[in-house]
Amino acid sequence: MTPRRLALALAAGLALADASIVTLALPDLLQALDTTVEGVAAIIGVYTVVLALTLLPAERLMRELGPRGVGAAGFAVFAVASALCGVAGSLEALLVFRALQALGGAAGLVAVFALLAGGDEAPSARRLWLGVAVLSTAVGPALGGALTQAFSWEAIFLVQAPVAGLAVVACLGAVEPRPAAIAAAPRRSVAAGLALALVSAALTAVLFLLVLLLVAGWGVSPLGAAAAVIVLPLAALAGARFGGPARARAAAGCLLVAGGTAALAFLPDASLGWTVLPQVLAGVGMGLALPALAGELLPERDAADAAWLLTLRHAGIALALVVLAPVTADRLDDATERARERGVALVLDARLPPADKISLAPDLLAGVDAEEPRAGLRDALDRQRDRYVTGTPERSAFDALAARADDTLVAAVGESFLTAFLITGGFAVAGGLLLLPRVGHPAWVAAAVLAGAGVTGATAALRGRVAPEPVAIRDPCQGRELPGSGGITGFLQDRALEVLDRNACELGATREEYVLALADPDDAERFEREYGRDPRATAGILGALLG
Repeated sequence: MTPRRLALALAAGLALADASIVTLALPDLLQALDTTVEGVAAIIGVYTVVLALTLLPAERLMRELGPRGVGAAGFAVFAVASALCGVAGSLEALLVFRALQALGGAAGLVAVFALLAGGDEAPSARRLWLGVAVLSTAVGPALGGALTQAFSWEAIFLVQAPVAGLAVVACLGAVEPRPAAIAAAPRRSVAAGLALALVSAALTAVLFLLVLLLVAGWGVSPLGAAAAVIVLPLAALAGARFGGPARARAAAGCLLVAGGTAALAFLPDASLGWTVLPQVLAGVGMGLALPALAGELLPERDAADAAWLLTLRHAGIALALVVLAPVTADRLDDATERARERGVALVLDARLPPADKISLAPDLLAGVDAEEPRAGLRDALDRQRDRYVTGTPERSAFDALAARADDTLVAAVGESFLTAFLITGGFAVAGGLLLLPRVGHPAWVAAAVLAGAGVTGATAALRGRVAPEPVAIRDPCQGRELPGSGGITGFLQDRALEVLDRNACELGATREEYVLALADPDDAERFEREYGRDPRATAGILGALLG
């Protein structure tokens, strides 16, 4: 490994591992750029779409001009674009620079393949190319998480500029490879090509969803999330060491990815330990499927082949992001509303002073938004906890309420990701099914199906036993047990809750929706649009009863 080859390999690794590196910055970008889940998905999606569209034209240009010049120009563009991404002040500017970054990355990738994998050293150099692809995916999450936590999301882009700059020098100083003798091209398998696109989509989507769940949903630090999600690519390195028939490995790998992804849909609670086994399953599947598909079932003999395979992979990734981003955003919005209503139900049923309840419920839940719901709730709980003296019954009631509210929010966030994880698993299942007709070694497939079904079933069963009991949103038109805390304040509280139920029943809403609408102008507007009545006009003496 000469310094020149190392510089080329590092730069190619950055371009290939872009999604895994940038993913750890997405929750920070969500806040810093005041955008949505669709917006942060576009930060990866623009890169993958432009890369998929320009790899083949870049390879044809390289055949005309040579890999040295095209590679140097490509990495120069990549370096400049990376620096511009690091100073972008808006989502729109960042997306433009990301497209420019992908344009340079496409030229750099095809040139590096030609410079590393061409000529007399083709067999060992192609192994180097495969190693770069797998290893870059392995270190990507750790690198992205460390840079985000130590510095900021901008550092993820800025650090790529000098690496690309070194690659410019390495390309200019490289020796033009002598074309190696290439055998007649085998017929490309349409099924294998589609399987490669689908399993690539599934793997990137798993990382995208898991990081959003951990950092944005569960409030895990970027470095902690990086340490957690690195399990997947490390397991891929282990899976890549298995030998056996390529088609059987590819089919089994796709099904293992599907099983691991489906298991992530049923995580019991917000413990990182629950993610390990599903990630191991998906990672081993990745290590089995990708090498078997790219380079064995699908040829990767020269830069043209490499461009085709990279195009397939990034087209699949782009498709996954287009499908999953709106689903995830919509489900997170729904989860936020469910969590807020369930939180109100907990507050109203808690044994707290009645005068606190009408203000405490919206104050606790005002920070629960779709971007960082758990972090918002924790901040609100910390602010409100000092209202109650340590050691008093009220403080004990509040602490119990806080723990239950956190559990309720975690459950709601987990529910919001279930559909997206299952769709992602469906991509991998489809890839495996495409390869089954001529798999030839059913034992591989049977083992993958058993492992995937076993881990998913066990995770779902544990969720049923470990996950907290959901908070019921009861019908206000039906009688319910009142807190009955005693004394004049307890009497007033019970009467206020009865008025809440009666008014909500007359309006056709839940008690929890009604309370939020009474306390928050935005919720009041939403309530009036949905139910056709101004909730504040129906409150009557309720405000006085609740203080």
